[in-house]
Amino acid sequence: DDHATSFEITEHLIELGHKDIGFISGGFEHKSTHERLLGYKDALTKHGLPFNESMMFKGEYSFETGVNGVQQLCQQQNKPTAIFSCNDEIAAGALFSARLMNISVPDQLSITGFENSPFSRQTWPKLTTAHQPNKDIAQLATSILISQIRKQEEVEGGKVFTPEVVVRESTGRLSV
Repeated sequence: DDHATSFEITEHLIELGHKDIGFISGGFEHKSTHERLLGYKDALTKHGLPFNESMMFKGEYSFETGVNGVQQLCQQQNKPTAIFSCNDEIAAGALFSARLMNISVPDQLSITGFENSPFSRQTWPKLTTAHQPNKDIAQLATSILISQIRKQEEVEGGKVFTPEVVVRESTGRLSV
């Protein structure tokens, strides 16, 4: 449930005092990108914050997207104080770019990822992210595939996995 978890991540940033929250997307050919954007927008709406198109950078699920996204978003007049990245690879690029621009994370800019990939634990600071139960997802997908290959009638499907938010050092309270 990318929507619910994206909502929760965005709400975490809002609760830390952030109102100008950037969004760096993955490719829009992926359903996850649409769901994560919708969760982000719904959290903003719930808290009376407007969605600002200039706070969004459209990219791909890549390190380079994070680098380019932070460069573009943080050179605007209205800079974000936090950034929601659609995955950890994007967030790692965002952290890298922030460091190149001498932006302190999380003191000047909070950054989140999504997926709890090795990137989230290998960056400095470690990323606030969403842990997806990839092993459980893979086991169910394999089971469904095997059942379909064997043409068994009963195929378990339609299960929704909801990632858990993991708060780490890349997010912090907005200092005014």
